[in-house]
Amino acid sequence: MGVFVINKNIWLGVSCLLLFTLGSLFGVSFGNKPAYGDTILKFIGLNSWSNSNNTGLHYTAIIALILLIPAVILVYMFFKTLELENMNGKRRIDTWECKLSILMAIISSFVLPGKIMQDRSLIEYAFGFPCNYWFVYQDNKRSFQLFDNLFNGNTGMNINILSLFVNIVIIYYVLILLSKIYTKVRTM
Repeated sequence: MGVFVINKNIWLGVSCLLLFTLGSLFGVSFGNKPAYGDTILKFIGLNSWSNSNNTGLHYTAIIALILLIPAVILVYMFFKTLELENMNGKRRIDTWECKLSILMAIISSFVLPGKIMQDRSLIEYAFGFPCNYWFVYQDNKRSFQLFDNLFNGNTGMNINILSLFVNIVIIYYVLILLSKIYTKVRTM
C-alpha cells in the first residue's frame, strides 16, 4: 500500500488559491447588495461594522485583507519555486523590476486619488494605476483616498485580480524599458 505524497509546491499552490478565494469572497459585493463577508459575519452572529449604523471600521474589509495579503505572499513563493525562466541565473520573479512593479502597483492605489463613478444609489470609487482594479462602494461621498474608504463606511468592495496583474505587467515592462534606456545612456 503506497502512501499518497503530495509535492510541497502543490500544497503551496492550493493554499494560496484557497486564501485568495476566501479573501475575494469576503470582500466582493455586487450592486446594492452587501459584501459576502457581511452576510457571513451576520450568519455567524457577529457585526460587520464597529458602529451599529453601518459606519466606522468595516471588519469585512480587514478580514479580506488579512486573507489576501498572505495569499499574495504565497503566490510569490509559489512562482519563485517554479523554474519559469532563468535570467542570468535569476528567475524573472526574483528581479528587482518585478518586486518593484508589484510594490508600485499596490502602493499607487493608496497614494493616488481614486476615480468616482455614480452607480444608481451607490457611489463607486475606483483605485489602481494604470488600470483600476480596486473598487470600493459607498452610500455617501467620502475621501478620494483608498485608506479612508476602506475603513469608513463602505458597503462593499471588489478587487479585480486580472486588472491588478495587468498593472504589474505594464509597470514591469516600463521599468525594464527605463532600465535599458538608462544602461544605454550610461555607456555612451
